[in-house]
Amino acid sequence: MTLEPQGGEPEVGAFTAFLGQLFQGLSVSLTRYAARCNRDKGSVSRYFSGARIAPKDFVDELLRQVAETTGESVTSEVQEHVHRLRMEALRVRNASRHEVEELRDRLGAAERELQLAGVRERHLLRSLEATEAQAQQAEQRYRQLEADRAAARYGSVPGELERWADGPDTEHAREELRALKRELDLLRAELARAQTLRHDAEEQCVRLEARLLAAEAALATQRARHEREFRYKAELESPGAVLMREFARRVGTTVDLDTTATELCEVFVPAWADLATVYLRTSFVFGSHPEGEPSVWTVTFQVVGHAGDSVRLLGRSPRMGALLRIEPGTPAGRALKDGEPVLAVVDERLSEAGPESSVLALPLTVRGREFGVLQLVRLSGRAPFESADVLLLHGLAERGALLLDSARLHQAEARLAEALQRSMIPLNPPRIAGVRTAHQYLPGDRKAGVGGDWFDVIQLAGNRVALVVGDVMGHGLEAAQTMSRLRAGVQAFALLDVPPAQLLRHLDDLVLRLGVAQLATCLYLVYDPIARRCEVASAGHVPPLLRHPDGSVDWLELPSNLPVGTGGLPFEGVTVDVPDGSMLVLGSDSLLPLRDYDGFEEFADRCADLIGPESTPDQVCEDLLDELSATARRDDLALLVVGLDGIPADRVAHYELAPWAREVRAARRFVRDRIAEWGLEVDPDIAELLAGELIADAVLVAGGPVGVRLVHTDRLLVEVTDDHHRLPVLEMVDPFDEEADRGLLMVAWRADRWGAEPRAGGRTVWFELWPREG
Repeated sequence: MTLEPQGGEPEVGAFTAFLGQLFQGLSVSLTRYAARCNRDKGSVSRYFSGARIAPKDFVDELLRQVAETTGESVTSEVQEHVHRLRMEALRVRNASRHEVEELRDRLGAAERELQLAGVRERHLLRSLEATEAQAQQAEQRYRQLEADRAAARYGSVPGELERWADGPDTEHAREELRALKRELDLLRAELARAQTLRHDAEEQCVRLEARLLAAEAALATQRARHEREFRYKAELESPGAVLMREFARRVGTTVDLDTTATELCEVFVPAWADLATVYLRTSFVFGSHPEGEPSVWTVTFQVVGHAGDSVRLLGRSPRMGALLRIEPGTPAGRALKDGEPVLAVVDERLSEAGPESSVLALPLTVRGREFGVLQLVRLSGRAPFESADVLLLHGLAERGALLLDSARLHQAEARLAEALQRSMIPLNPPRIAGVRTAHQYLPGDRKAGVGGDWFDVIQLAGNRVALVVGDVMGHGLEAAQTMSRLRAGVQAFALLDVPPAQLLRHLDDLVLRLGVAQLATCLYLVYDPIARRCEVASAGHVPPLLRHPDGSVDWLELPSNLPVGTGGLPFEGVTVDVPDGSMLVLGSDSLLPLRDYDGFEEFADRCADLIGPESTPDQVCEDLLDELSATARRDDLALLVVGLDGIPADRVAHYELAPWAREVRAARRFVRDRIAEWGLEVDPDIAELLAGELIADAVLVAGGPVGVRLVHTDRLLVEVTDDHHRLPVLEMVDPFDEEADRGLLMVAWRADRWGAEPRAGGRTVWFELWPREG
């Protein structure tokens, strides 16, 4: 790792980078090169790191070594370039040092000037004092002469006054006094200038001292920074730091338990150990935590990670996934018992490592519970583990334990989500007359997690069938839980026989009531094989693909509704007539390799080629899966192919009667006649009896005509429709009450299946009779 010099020193970085390129050409270690050039390894390391600028003789020696190693002389351009880089680095690196030296010189000169100013000031002061003393003496002499002359004048007669006029002595004294006063003025002016110079020199010294202190502090900071950079680089280049960086980069790259354990072993081999193995409790691996385990010696462990050429070194290798028990006397057993690292030298009787091998067993602990052990082995002939190694490796083992536990929790959640999703996918959809179904569900990329795709085939009253395909946005356990809730909601609403658009409206309200965070797309389609009609509504889902009997294929045009969970928006549906021989292809959004319009057209054209006139839903399903397997797919895929054959019209019979009791007999006769006409293998007496009970109940409550419909498929379906809105309720009756209505009880007892659903404008009560065996 190369450190770029801090503090805005690109010149230093360029010089050290060039030195590094020259050094790489030698192909020797730093220690060996330092010994070759008879220098201290630390000094050489500082030169290459930029902590210090390499001297000229070191650069020349490096160039000579490069020339000898490569066998080619170093050109003068290279020499000039490297020395130019060195001078630039020196200029930048020594800028602060030069500033300090310059400030020190300037401060010395200022201090000398201050000293000279002081000397001159003191000299002027002494001269001033001497001159002032002379002036004082001259002034005293002058005043004495004046006093003598005044006294003589005062005691003399008028004729003697002229003899006391000013003489030469007086005039000389006066001139001397004037000269001394002029000299005093000059000395005082010179002293004032000297004092001013001294004050200026003092201020300059103060300013220079402040700048010098700041420059020295900056230089000390720069030196400390370079020292820190050197120490930091030395720490980064230490084996422990390299191991920690490699551990952070290589361990825990996935959430797979086996892969994480293998990465944990491989990061220590071969730099720190010859062999590395991870042993985990089987209860930890499989996600169970049994209570009351008596001791670690009765617990089974599993080998989940291994690294090192144990076959070459020992002649044998631990088998991945092998189950074993750890013996108490082994280092691994002691580490599990005490929960502390164990460092030992063992022989081959107690370990598979080999004779006189250094073994370090590190317990893997999470939440105060030892769930495994990491065993590192150094074979004989290699330096054994030391206490400093134990401290470093134990810390990394603790980090590895957290990564293993995280991978285990992720796998447990993934297994739970997969189990939940598998339980929600129908394995054997109901067989319904006039409809042939085939389905496939393929999980997506394991790294992405289990998705929320589902499909369903729900049998409705009147031989109708509801086809459902949905996709919860997201992956993982939460998406699988949401999918199970929505599937249960769709099935519950389907039993109420509500139209597709209204069902999606109810499903949207259900999502909001449950507080589900994810949105979901859903396609709900109801096919009536008698009317040969499909009612379909979509909540943001991929529309179904319809293959017509003539071989043409197109997508059903559906209103663009939003996904469920949006709330407050209406859903619209459409009704489509489908002739017999048509085929529907329904699937999740991963059904399309492309999501744009061209992808829809391309997929429709491909389906037109795959689906032939004699193709069965199973064949179409397999062909589509083969086609989609070639494309990259991360999400789950739910595929439902439905062949729409319809129920022939001669297998359906209708009868309508007025709500009068005398009409019941004719209706019962109609039922018996149709059974005889169709040749059904059902008991006509039971069919007539049960139909008569339902018709009689309908006549009692109906206000308008009562309708009877018989459908002959592989069973007999009898439907009685009236305009009463209250559904019949199956209730227990008193066996001694002769007036109690036992008709519905009789239907529930003798019919193979029965039910009651609300219809627009009334209700329908129905029952089914299956053919008699034999």
